[in-house]
Amino acid sequence: MDKIALLDGRTVDWPHVHIVINHFPIILAVMGTAALLLAAFRGQRASWLYGTISLSLAAVTVIPAYFTGAPAERALARPWYVPGGVVHSHEEAARIAAILVVVAGLVSVVAWRRLVRYPREVRMPGALRTTLLVTALIASGSIGYAWWLGGRIIHDAPILQGPPPPGYGRLDSGATRTVAPAPAAAPAASPAPVRIDSTAPPVTTVSPAPARPQP
Repeated sequence: MDKIALLDGRTVDWPHVHIVINHFPIILAVMGTAALLLAAFRGQRASWLYGTISLSLAAVTVIPAYFTGAPAERALARPWYVPGGVVHSHEEAARIAAILVVVAGLVSVVAWRRLVRYPREVRMPGALRTTLLVTALIASGSIGYAWWLGGRIIHDAPILQGPPPPGYGRLDSGATRTVAPAPAAAPAASPAPVRIDSTAPPVTTVSPAPARPQP
């Protein structure tokens, strides 16, 4: 079943659900990795907590994001404007990215637990810190690459690279609008012809007699 709900008269299908969900693990993984890099250079406990929590949540949200990709792929395999090879490449990259994000999330849970257990500890042990940073960087890079391949499914479609179909015009802002043909002007009404009856007797004009002068 490709169509799963109706909202405001519009159909919500699996590609819509997948697009909504997959933003969470991407943003959480990238922002969490950035916070961990900041914590490694500045030694801030708040940054360590933010990074580990973000990567842990990224590992949780990447699971539904990955499993909604399969029904979304089946729904996008039918439209004529989507090339099949791009969808398959995105699926393979997403599988690897999901595994790496889960691994980074598990390491983050261990580091998060240690930060909560030892609230006065600012710097974590070197082995845990290195493992956390390496797994976070690899996970962010892999999920970013999978996200880039996912964007190519529509944005790099061959049909979108050519000229617009007939009946569509290009606005100055780049949007596409439908140009309706101008209505044809109605032909002007021709004057009715004047008929002359040749059988009617001619009309004789009688001029009035001149007035006689008074004596």
